[in-house]
Amino acid sequence: MGPSRNNKKRRRGRSNNDWGFLKKTIYYAIIVSLAIGVVEAYLLWLDNYNMLHPDVVAATAMGYVEELPLEGVLIWDERIVAVPRDGVVTYPSPLPRRVAKNEAVAAVDGVAVRVDAPGYFSPALDGQEGKWVYSRLWPGFSQFPDFRAPELLEGGFRLSKGDPLGKLVPQPQDLRCIAYLDRTLSLEQDIKRGFLEIKTEPNGKSRQAAVRASVNAGQKVKVYLTLPFFPPEALMTRAFSCSVLTGNRQGVSVPDSAVVLREGKMGVLMVQGSVTEFTEIEGFPADENNFFVTKGVVPGNVVVLHADKVKEGVIRLW
Repeated sequence: MGPSRNNKKRRRGRSNNDWGFLKKTIYYAIIVSLAIGVVEAYLLWLDNYNMLHPDVVAATAMGYVEELPLEGVLIWDERIVAVPRDGVVTYPSPLPRRVAKNEAVAAVDGVAVRVDAPGYFSPALDGQEGKWVYSRLWPGFSQFPDFRAPELLEGGFRLSKGDPLGKLVPQPQDLRCIAYLDRTLSLEQDIKRGFLEIKTEPNGKSRQAAVRASVNAGQKVKVYLTLPFFPPEALMTRAFSCSVLTGNRQGVSVPDSAVVLREGKMGVLMVQGSVTEFTEIEGFPADENNFFVTKGVVPGNVVVLHADKVKEGVIRLW
């Protein structure tokens, strides 16, 4: 009888333990379910709240200018000034400078060498004199010929009659430039108008360069320009670089997140009182965070900041 009672007690103990474990499992399952339900309800409420109370932003006025780098070469009319007789040559200045007609630009054994026309005189040569001309540089789409920096002709050396002692660039004349630029729609429009806005310094003032000729070369366009300046320092190199400002437009700026694509159309959710309405726009990305709108939004219009998270309809901003 003793062993039988013990077995019954052990079975009763296991049953009680199993029932206790089951109750705990059910209890914790209910707690977890309630917690999940509360979280889901909160998220649903939060999502609904955010849709009814979206962040908004006002469009701000903005001007947009496309800046293209220009790397080109300079062209000018020039002629060699030769030594009139044998002798030791000296110069009054080693730098390019403006000279008047009959002004002395050098001396041979103390006798002045004068020029017969006003212009810029430079006591330096690069070997391209007489070769660096439009008819050689413009045809075709090849790269520009190689050239080197001008070599200064130092005074105090004996030269023979006919040797070059410098070059004269007659004035007045236009300083011209040939360059390749990336083709853009706005650049092509500026070329058709006959001028380009150029800037030689980052914070400098822009000036207009007249377009003498242009030709498309694949993704590039080759331009022949008349520059609005001709300082004597230009003779120090035939290379030229500047920035071309094109595509000057006025519009508004909105954050990228305010722009959404719906049914193949680009637009924003415009806030009209307490209602949002999809409004189609035109424009393009201005930078990593902002979108430049050229049509559809005006300065001061209020749009939804995160358009992909809000539907059209009634909202509460306050």
